[in-house]
Amino acid sequence: MIRPMRMTAIAILAAALVASTLAVGDEAAASAASTLAVGHEAVAGQLLRGADRATITEAAADHEPFALDQTVRLAVEVEMLPGMHVNANPPTFDWMIPVEVSVEGAEGVSLFEVFYPQPISVKFPYDDEPYLVYKDTFVLGLVLVIAADIPAGGRELEVVLDYQACDDEACYAPTDTSIKIPIMIVADAAQSRAVSSPLLDRAPFPRN
Repeated sequence: MIRPMRMTAIAILAAALVASTLAVGDEAAASAASTLAVGHEAVAGQLLRGADRATITEAAADHEPFALDQTVRLAVEVEMLPGMHVNANPPTFDWMIPVEVSVEGAEGVSLFEVFYPQPISVKFPYDDEPYLVYKDTFVLGLVLVIAADIPAGGRELEVVLDYQACDDEACYAPTDTSIKIPIMIVADAAQSRAVSSPLLDRAPFPRN
């Protein structure tokens, strides 16, 4: 009678130890799963916030170098991530956020006028009305004015694109992308020569 009782006690103790170990393992697994889930959410959040859904890939001016008291045309190419689009300028509805371009950083260089491309009309699942958008790759035409009373020399011109990217299901937070272009400004207009570029040909400048 005593021997079976001892075996039962040992068995009970062993079972308790196994159950305890399993419980600890389950808690560890749950903790690991929770950590992975948090990590996944963090990575997804970083991807959501940090991705450039639009990128300025190229820029070309119609004069090199720039000269004091000169007007310069600048073509800028924008490339969207696959499946993304931005609202046209002007947008379909007033409440939409259109794509907008500006220039910064170069003393005496100002943006006089912007020519936005012809948009395409696209219908999305979330609305019965088609929207005017830009997608894939498109080109903007900028008209810059160089002041007459600034020192000649090198500068860095930053072209900034403000946009709100959308896909077929949702729109993301408004953001911006930019490109920095080294430029040289000379005092003598005779030193500035006209140049041509396929990108300039694609820009939506008015044709004479």
